[in-house]
Amino acid sequence: MGGPCLKNRSILIATDNFALAFKMKDALEGANVIYPVNTIEDALDLIMSSAVINCALLGVNLQGEATFVAADHLMRRQIPFVFLVGHNASDIPDHYGHIDRYEEPIVPAQLIERIESLAPSSSSFAKF
Repeated sequence: MGGPCLKNRSILIATDNFALAFKMKDALEGANVIYPVNTIEDALDLIMSSAVINCALLGVNLQGEATFVAADHLMRRQIPFVFLVGHNASDIPDHYGHIDRYEEPIVPAQLIERIESLAPSSSSFAKF
């Protein structure tokens, strides 16, 4: 679905909802999708590595653990991201109020639009 418009973009999907991850991966066809990342440890390892990540879709909780430390590292690396929220949107602390949220159900066209606004094709790669 995403096709050529997402080519050359690396998108991290960090969620413990595998059905949602697969749905998003399918919608982001053409991009280099880094998934499934379903634990906070795996998310931090990737974010803190030298991996090229143009943007991230970050669940608020992974396996019951809050992901705000991962959000902080994404911000330090200047990697744009959105929180994936469901019933737990109120769990997000106020100081993350400027971070967009993406709620289910996943609408592929809207997801692609969101990714394009986060990581335009001309954006530079986020690195250390």
